[in-house]
Amino acid sequence: IKPLKDGAKFEAGFKASHVKTDNNAVYENWINNSAILDSSRSNHFIYNENITAAYVNYSRKLGKKWSSQLGLRLESTQANGDSKGYTFNSTHNKFLPFNEKFKRDYTQLFPTIYLQYTANEKNSFVINYGRRINRPNYQDLNPFINFLDRYTFQQGNPNLKPQFSHNIELSHTYKGFLTTTLNYSNTTDIIQQVLEQNEITNETYVKKANIATRNQAGIAISAQKEIKKWWSGNIYTNVSYNQFKGVVNNENISIGLTMLMVQVQQQFKWGKGWGAELSGFYRSNAVEGVIFIQQMAQVSAGFSKQILKNKGSIRLNVRDIFAGNVAKGYSKYGNVDAKFTNVNDSRAVTMSFTYRFNKGKLKAGSNR
Repeated sequence: IKPLKDGAKFEAGFKASHVKTDNNAVYENWINNSAILDSSRSNHFIYNENITAAYVNYSRKLGKKWSSQLGLRLESTQANGDSKGYTFNSTHNKFLPFNEKFKRDYTQLFPTIYLQYTANEKNSFVINYGRRINRPNYQDLNPFINFLDRYTFQQGNPNLKPQFSHNIELSHTYKGFLTTTLNYSNTTDIIQQVLEQNEITNETYVKKANIATRNQAGIAISAQKEIKKWWSGNIYTNVSYNQFKGVVNNENISIGLTMLMVQVQQQFKWGKGWGAELSGFYRSNAVEGVIFIQQMAQVSAGFSKQILKNKGSIRLNVRDIFAGNVAKGYSKYGNVDAKFTNVNDSRAVTMSFTYRFNKGKLKAGSNR
């Protein structure tokens, strides 16, 4: 980081990373007191990834009310994968070894722009733009099959590409406690989970794929304030519209839905060291690619008491009181018609005890 004239700063950096994963999954069946290789399930996946990046960043104030920041990152990726498995050969009527290889080599630029305007003591505005990358997880690239039941399995997709997005936000802050944000993003080659079916074998398999282009626009409002001396809280709400357009299972899809998200957290303090907290969230119906997710909600509460001359505290917390954190949804396109319910173990009651030896204060002159 190098300071320049007029309070400006220039920063530059370089980063390099290397990743190698070696996932050797060998399945064997125990037959007649000996282990026999299960070729239909075994797989050996080797993946190498090299990422090098360099960036520059410039920031400065533009008068008394304006400040700016400009950045640019150059990123280069080289990756290769090798899946050593078995495939059934109908000519020889047995499983034979095969190698499925892929390579990735791409270089991209990622600019960022940040501009702030402080109108007065009560109002400030910020606009920022950035281009981002989201790479697939390593396990999502592995074509190994993971069986869920007799007719359903998960499988990685070595053809996955990274997704790229353009994001722009305009926010306004009032008196430091109320923030309103307008946002828009465009994402290409979005990575989403899809269901595909084999009508001959009656099998269904789940995998990640670059299924579509997503356009998202929304408005978010957040507020945090001490309402009374004994009562403080914050609230966050977000209304967004998601639209997906692409091709799945050779079927053209165009799906759009508006979603509402509300999160609330309230803290209370009473005399003699008593305190309480109430929190919760609600999310309306949503869509993720080709999967529709039904509304869900959760409410949690906690109580605390200071003891031992305020050096200790006891806390009782109840999470997801009404057991509302249940994910339900469906997916319907082409020849796929599926429903799912995912019940999380989210309801819990916990009690904790905390003791502070020095109230968090360090003696003067003490060593770190």
